[in-house]
Amino acid sequence: MDIVLNIIQPSWREKLVKLLPQKRHLLNAAAVALTLLVLFYAYQLFDGYRNAKQIRGLVDELESGLLARDWEGVQGTLRGLAVNADELAGDLDRLFPLTLLPLLNSETTAVRNILAAAQINIEGANEVVGWLGQFKLLKGKSFESVGALPEDARREFLQGLANSGPVWDKVKYQTAVSLDLLEAAQQRTRLPILGSFVNSLTATLSSGQNFFNNFEPYIPLLPKLLGYPASQTYLLLLQNNTELRPTGGFIGTFGHLTLANGSVSSFGTENVYNLDEPAKDYNTKAPPAPIQRYLKQSQWFFRDVNWDPDFPSSAREAMRFYREERGPIASFNGVIALTPEIIKDVLKVTGPITIRDNVFTAENIVAKLQYEVDVAFEEKGVNIYNRKEIIDDLAQVLKEKIFAFGSRELRSLAPLLLEAFSEKQLMVYFTDSRLQELAAKFDWDNRVLETDGDYIYVVDANLGSLKTDLVVSRTISYKLEPENRDHSLQATMAITYNNDGDFDWKTTRYRTYARLYVPYGSTLISAKGNEETISISDEHGKTVFGTFISIEPGRSETLTFTYKLPAFLAAKAARGQYKLLAQKQAGAQAHALKLDIALPFKIGAVAPESILKKESTNQVVGDWDLGVDREVVLESN
Repeated sequence: MDIVLNIIQPSWREKLVKLLPQKRHLLNAAAVALTLLVLFYAYQLFDGYRNAKQIRGLVDELESGLLARDWEGVQGTLRGLAVNADELAGDLDRLFPLTLLPLLNSETTAVRNILAAAQINIEGANEVVGWLGQFKLLKGKSFESVGALPEDARREFLQGLANSGPVWDKVKYQTAVSLDLLEAAQQRTRLPILGSFVNSLTATLSSGQNFFNNFEPYIPLLPKLLGYPASQTYLLLLQNNTELRPTGGFIGTFGHLTLANGSVSSFGTENVYNLDEPAKDYNTKAPPAPIQRYLKQSQWFFRDVNWDPDFPSSAREAMRFYREERGPIASFNGVIALTPEIIKDVLKVTGPITIRDNVFTAENIVAKLQYEVDVAFEEKGVNIYNRKEIIDDLAQVLKEKIFAFGSRELRSLAPLLLEAFSEKQLMVYFTDSRLQELAAKFDWDNRVLETDGDYIYVVDANLGSLKTDLVVSRTISYKLEPENRDHSLQATMAITYNNDGDFDWKTTRYRTYARLYVPYGSTLISAKGNEETISISDEHGKTVFGTFISIEPGRSETLTFTYKLPAFLAAKAARGQYKLLAQKQAGAQAHALKLDIALPFKIGAVAPESILKKESTNQVVGDWDLGVDREVVLESN
């Protein structure tokens, strides 16, 4: 019996073996565990992608909320961004221990830095949005017009802006910390897709930080500019750039603008001869020699005050001339100068306007207005001293149009005005030193610029050429080459004028007193094309060559200066360093700019690469334009 039982019952060893997992069981268990692990990590990655995608959408939502001034909505969006950033950080935490792997570890650290920077910026944005949301002026999704904004709301906002320094100090600190985190992320990441994202984000934030750091100290000063707590009165110079003068154009019309609590309390324009003519009896100021010689004037009047291309200098003189010619306003807080290009920009936003049966558009404003004040006034029997009243009528209508602008129109106009500053069609000067510091910081004052490198600035003054600048184009060609004999740098500046006009009521031969501003200490070697002896002087830390030239209609003439740059620039070039600043004349159109620069070193880095190309190891050439100030930087390998 025992033998039978032993045969049909397994031994204790067999029972133990059956209880132990078999090989296939181990594989199955491992597969299940691995699948669960992969699913877990895949879910974290998917959740991270979802959060990142939501963040992208919320950023777009944030932008639209800010434009609509929906402060509660913006704060809700910021909370959403903070939640998504937190969840994304949690997804990273749950990827442990995979994140310890060498490649993943550096990328994870980079992402954590990005998320930390995002949280800091979200906190800073919340601070600013909370500050903005407290003002009645900024409540509501939009406003119908600037003029409809209540004065108490404007005062409240301007007062808050004047006291806003601590808010911006905190934002400045937060921006600096977040930028440090992004720069650390740049150094950690090795993945091209993440690296590209971090580089783009860092560049954007860095650019924003640079602008903010430059602008932030002056934010509390802006209310003063707008007439809070005391009104501010500015002298207006309307410079006609079809008759080009050093700071933008002939001052045929002037005016005044008084701002109080962010609103215009007084505004008007007037024919410049109504100020100048009565002053003939007591004016004792002698004009610059070229005005005496070519305009046959023995007295220096307000209309010709902008002879100095350094606008702050001419602005100070304009205020002095106004007082001495017994203008009715006792004092000004600054000077605003503009050309007809600004009127064109405003008309692009307002659309056509009608004055005295004349329909003015952005396309015809210059020609039609010129005809009205130079020709049509006689046909209509208007007194010569009242012929520019149409300009004041136009100015008053434009003022009303601007004050009828809502938020959308203002957003359209703002970039046009910033562009006008860059193109030197609009410039400002303030008697307040801090506001003037702001104008200089952003190059809104059209001063003669400082530089420790090479420099060129061509300045024309139309002397008796009617409105011929309408049909005159210029090509500025600058050539630089090293001289082996004395290791100096020799420059040749050629200014070619093309007069495409005719002899009529508007255009004639072009007569200009041309000045070339170059680095201080430059030495003139020769000149060609000049009709008088070259005048050499020093102004604003520059050496200046000046002369007269005329160009008949249908003809082209070239004025050429050849000169040696000062020794300190040759010494810099010998060390493999060269930069050139080409300054644009205010009021001028975008002249063609041709560059041919050879240096005593093998050129490595070139900027801007999109314009300059290497002709040889030590020479670059390029065709550009002077629509704005231009800068070239060349360095050795």
